[in-house]
Amino acid sequence: MATIVMEQIGRLFINLQQVRQVPQMLTETLPCTADTLRDTEVPRFFRERYIHSGYRPLHQTWRYYFQSLFRRHNETINVWTHLIGALVILAKTARFTETVDFINDPHSWPLLILLLSSASYLTFSTAAHLLAAKSELCHYSFFFLDYVGVALYQYGSAVVHYYYAIEESWHARVRGCFMPIASFLCCLSCFGCCYGKYRNYSLPSWVRKIGQVVPSTLAYCWDTSPVFHRFLVWFLSWTRGDFRSGPALIFHFGQ
Repeated sequence: MATIVMEQIGRLFINLQQVRQVPQMLTETLPCTADTLRDTEVPRFFRERYIHSGYRPLHQTWRYYFQSLFRRHNETINVWTHLIGALVILAKTARFTETVDFINDPHSWPLLILLLSSASYLTFSTAAHLLAAKSELCHYSFFFLDYVGVALYQYGSAVVHYYYAIEESWHARVRGCFMPIASFLCCLSCFGCCYGKYRNYSLPSWVRKIGQVVPSTLAYCWDTSPVFHRFLVWFLSWTRGDFRSGPALIFHFGQ
């Protein structure tokens, strides 16, 4: 089951060459929004470093911001890359339901958690980049929601690594604390990103980056520790002349 699930997860990823073509395609096909503003014309909390133009005006109708999905502005690439990713995940989930019994097979539930958390993360990010320009309240609310989605995705990653990729020796050591620590790191990562966003211009840059990057890095290391442990076990076996490896190891290398 674990090998089958890892194969299905590996098929979630789009060809990288196709993804690299998306920004150029969007730039060439989408018309430019005529009323975009320069960074000096919007409040400070809306400004992004090194982005000097393409900002949408505040306090427009919701319809305006939804229609900006088909206009070129400073968030166009962010919106479309997350939206396309969300649609791909939803399409893959629908396809999995044809062969995987997500209701009656408990072994498939971690995969379902990953799919739902991935779709939530990408959907929340799409909403943040598309709608956060409406007002200051919307700006912070939607980006906080975005960070909640990132935390959910971190949790989903921890679940699938724990239930599908962990070795028995590592499981015996962390079975009582792996998921509680993963949950705590998700919350810590979300809090650090939200606080760094809120205090974007009132804190030194390095302090904000530490608050955002360190918790996320710790979460990544802990959530993927089952994979790192499998690599370590394989490497130690390889040094002793044992060149055998499980088929799932190939997919881990793809990660």
